[in-house]
Amino acid sequence: MMNDVENEVEEQQAEDEYVNRVPELKLLSEDIDKATNTFINATLELESAIQQYQRAEAKLGGAVTTISKKVDTINQHIDKVLENAPTKLKVTVNVNDADWKKIQELFAKERQWMTAQMQTHIREVNSMLADERKKVRDRYKEYDGCYLGHYAQWFFWLFFTIGIFVVAGGVGVMIAKNFGK
Repeated sequence: MMNDVENEVEEQQAEDEYVNRVPELKLLSEDIDKATNTFINATLELESAIQQYQRAEAKLGGAVTTISKKVDTINQHIDKVLENAPTKLKVTVNVNDADWKKIQELFAKERQWMTAQMQTHIREVNSMLADERKKVRDRYKEYDGCYLGHYAQWFFWLFFTIGIFVVAGGVGVMIAKNFGK
């Protein structure tokens, strides 16, 4: 008889210890959930940033290719001008001052035209780079993770509330079992 009483007292003490540890376990569970969610959010943000970087890198590669083609065109034009310049200017004639001035004016006009062409190409390249920069900036604003973060937050709150109800139900069932006898 005494042995049964001691066993019941020990069982009651063990149950009290479990009931007393429920808040600690609840806090530990919440901390684990918070750490898990923080890790998931950080991972999602990192993946989003990597995808944005890859898209920007691809766009930049396309812009560099376009610029390279423009520069090649400019270089080819300069090479043609330099190739033809010695043959066109290789003239051994007597030139009077009026003709010499006309030649100088034509040369100056050709040089101005070539400078204008190069400036036009440079403006086009600068305009393309500025447009690409604006597109990348707008794309970054559009896909900065806000939408994904919003959905992830709703996902987290859904499972958090379900978890709270499950834990509260479990505690209620334990209390009902212990005090319902």
